Amino acid sequence: MKKLLLSATLACSLFAASDVYTDVVKPIFADESSTKSIGRLLPTNAVKITQESKDKVKITIRGYKNPTVNNVIYYSDSQRVIAAAFSKTANVQFNLVEKGKGGKWDKVEVSVYTTKGDFTSDLAPMFARADQMYKDNCGICHTAHATDHYKANQWPGLIKSMLSRTAIDKKDEWLITQYLQKHSSDVK
Repeated sequence: MKKLLLSATLACSLFAASDVYTDVVKPIFADESSTKSIGRLLPTNAVKITQESKDKVKITIRGYKNPTVNNVIYYSDSQRVIAAAFSKTANVQFNLVEKGKGGKWDKVEVSVYTTKGDFTSDLAPMFARADQMYKDNCGICHTAHATDHYKANQWPGLIKSMLSRTAIDKKDEWLITQYLQKHSSDVK
């Protein structure tokens, strides 16, 4: 029993010390006892696990907030690459990390809860899987465009318009979209 507890503690501390990622859309909750989702965490976005309970983990999401959009954390400054989106009725407390200057967005973080599981510290296999699905499905009717062929804000509409013509599972739509946006011509 002591070894099991030690292993669990060690695993938690490893995840807490570094960023982890998920390849699926995960529900976001205001607290660990809530059953009503207040938003979604999109795939391939870094989070830190700060606490673990029976079926949920507390995570910290860091990103950028557009001053005109109150319910979204973006992956990068001034690009509409969504990291997490919250319902308009959610009362989310964003903590200011750094004030944006000269038209730049504020860097913020938020602590929320999500379901346990589906996290890994290695982003590369997720991107490799998304790349393969993109090439396998989007290269059937036409040559698959290079990931940097379009800007980040163009990819979501293109993927959505073509998705019904592919064998891509609906659950992988955001994984592929995030991969393409994060490798687009205007995201570093």
